[in-house]
Amino acid sequence: MALQYKKYGSSTYTTVKKVTTDKSGKLRTTVTANSAGTWRWTFAGTGTTSTATAYGDSVALK
Repeated sequence: MALQYKKYGSSTYTTVKKVTTDKSGKLRTTVTANSAGTWRWTFAGTGTTSTATAYGDSVALK
């Protein structure tokens, strides 16, 4: 799985971090947001599993 970020005003997501699931299939990681934008998870797929991309969650900074 990859955590991707798109800066506010941009149209392109960039992979920030690659993360593996725990034995229960859960994801967990920590990153620091330095600017407003949108975060999402994406899965590249395998030979037997299709790709998947989550809807993004927007983050605003004060």
